[in-house]
Amino acid sequence: MKNRTLFFGEGLFETFRVYGGRRLAFVEDHLDRMAEGCRFFAFPFSMNEALDVLESALDGIPPDTDARLRLNLVCFGDHDVEKTELQTSWEPLKKDSIHQGPGVKLGLAPLQRLSTSPLARFKTTSYLENVFVFRWARRQGFFDALCTNERGEVTEGGITNVFFLKKGDILTPPREAGLLPGVTRKQIIDVARMLGFSLAESTVTPGDLKQFDGAFVTNSVVEVLPVCSVGDTDYRISEMTQTLCEGYRKRLEAFFFPSGP
Repeated sequence: MKNRTLFFGEGLFETFRVYGGRRLAFVEDHLDRMAEGCRFFAFPFSMNEALDVLESALDGIPPDTDARLRLNLVCFGDHDVEKTELQTSWEPLKKDSIHQGPGVKLGLAPLQRLSTSPLARFKTTSYLENVFVFRWARRQGFFDALCTNERGEVTEGGITNVFFLKKGDILTPPREAGLLPGVTRKQIIDVARMLGFSLAESTVTPGDLKQFDGAFVTNSVVEVLPVCSVGDTDYRISEMTQTLCEGYRKRLEAFFFPSGP
């Protein structure tokens, strides 16, 4: 029976940040996204099995270790997907894995993505486009690089979702542009609205970049990072970004300690 993930890239994955004390945040959001992908691609999936596999993986991580944990849904079958297997791997987070500087630099990727492609909407193991963008960015001295779609609209980074700031408002590209609906992206949208900020999912093009006052990127490992430049456009680090960072951390604390620490 072929390993179809190895042969054809058929499979899905989720990446979690493990916080000290063997804690995972927003597990249901991650697994709901994996389940949605499985329904779309007709992959067998068990939510209960996924929870058991994650619990077992956490048991193997030393206490008080911050780590990156990956859950892989691997597909097997000769002519179609006949069964799936959930596998995990993890690595401790290095100090430079979480950027501590005043802001990160982003590039503009030399790659267009198709807005209707399921490879953009789901976290598939057919991940070469994202890897190409991320490697290109790092070789150019950027933290990440923003992609555009076939209409020339900004979508996302190779490993991040992006938000822009303009006169107190927050804009982020819509899912229809062709992007992964990130778990941290979802949380930041909720936090921003809870704090009373105006936030819109709106089309952004590279030509719009100079009209923004600032930007930040998100993913589950780095959480929220301010952006100091995109290409040749410089941004100041906004107090709004810091407020959103603090709001996100409070949401994490509420998730981990619903009755208080």
